[in-house]
Amino acid sequence: MTRRRSPLTRFSNAQDPVSSIPVAAWRNRDRTWDRAHPVISYSIPPALHDKAKDIRSSIFALAQKHMTTISSVASALISFSLAKVRQGTLNIEVHPSSTRKKMLLTWQESDEGPQEIQLPEKHNSGIKRMYLGYRWNRDIDSQLKGLAGDSVSPGETMVFLLSYALVAYKHGKLRLVEESMVITQKVTPSW
Repeated sequence: MTRRRSPLTRFSNAQDPVSSIPVAAWRNRDRTWDRAHPVISYSIPPALHDKAKDIRSSIFALAQKHMTTISSVASALISFSLAKVRQGTLNIEVHPSSTRKKMLLTWQESDEGPQEIQLPEKHNSGIKRMYLGYRWNRDIDSQLKGLAGDSVSPGETMVFLLSYALVAYKHGKLRLVEESMVITQKVTPSW
């Protein structure tokens, strides 16, 4: 009489499926391109956080639509706005905000008696810092900082210019043109 083997017994000597997956070897990534093309970040004032989030989402959507990077879209948009500033079509007027005015204080001796110090309300609690950053060239960065001057932050100037370009895009006055680029690969044998 022959003995029947259970169908599961032939798999009892099999390896665990997870152990059969090869472990990836650690390798150092080459970061020379990242160092040559750094992200230039700008701090966004709290009053413009919502507008900056909308701009970031719009740039992301355009990057997906045109199958490119967000930095490429942002560079095209900011270049459009900066060209309009150079042509004199777009004027930037600075109006200082009353919440950001600073006054110079000096001291003077007084005999008026004690003074109370009222602690300010925590109006900034819960507000996190927000930054927008893109990989564009230093020329764009210096133009933004030059337009901002001392009275406005470069982040506020960037939000203004990107917003202007996005409005022009939505109204059909700006078109993004795709250009093909050749990417070369280096092939080396390994065995």
